[in-house]
Amino acid sequence: MNLTHPVQDTSPLTARELSSLWAHLQTPVALTEMVILLGCLGLAWLIVRLWRGRQGDVRSIWLGHHVIDGALFPVLSLVLALMAYRLFQGHLPMMLFQVALPVLMSLAVIRVTVKVLRVVFPESQKMRVLERTVSWLAWLATVLWVTGILPIMLTEMESVTWKVGGSVVNMRNLVEGVINAVLVLILALSLSSALEAQLLKGATDNLSLRKMAVNAMRSILLLVGLMLALSTAGSDLTALSVFGGAI
Repeated sequence: MNLTHPVQDTSPLTARELSSLWAHLQTPVALTEMVILLGCLGLAWLIVRLWRGRQGDVRSIWLGHHVIDGALFPVLSLVLALMAYRLFQGHLPMMLFQVALPVLMSLAVIRVTVKVLRVVFPESQKMRVLERTVSWLAWLATVLWVTGILPIMLTEMESVTWKVGGSVVNMRNLVEGVINAVLVLILALSLSSALEAQLLKGATDNLSLRKMAVNAMRSILLLVGLMLALSTAGSDLTALSVFGGAI
């Protein structure tokens, strides 16, 4: 990578580019990039702080008990970092952001997943295991992406194919479909949790009826989320064939 020209994308770094990044971090322009990145984090902290007020709700998925322990802080930091990257990429190399963006994305995925599972399944020990699994997989994917190994693995996975009904499915489609399904289901759980909090907030009468409505609403949202996830995995027939075969 030529440091005299701005980075045009956030593609994975090769071994040579990682060496260039290390040299770049020792230059004065890297300090400017660091200030921009810290500014994005600081602005995200300020927005969340003003939004949540003096005291947060430990049951809240997006705000959390403290400023940085909710899901909103890493998500907002990622959005602001992406905006800064696009804004300054014509003026600075922005090599630091090639590492920071995947890290922030992994942090956002981990925080959203953990907060949703803890709110929806507060007493489940299996969910704690799932939280740690998602965290390790997210950080592993980040390291593999930054080092350029993950794109090579994805290309190799495309060569592993098999026929399901009248469609040809490769391993990459299947893995991406599973990831999409998990993310969509997590978002569906997040939405159902927020609606549940609103329905049960301050409720003193018809509590059992409201809980029944919440359970029915959660089931519907999960079903819709699953169908959307299956459709994003590829063609509807392929996704449904794989799903049906798994059942």
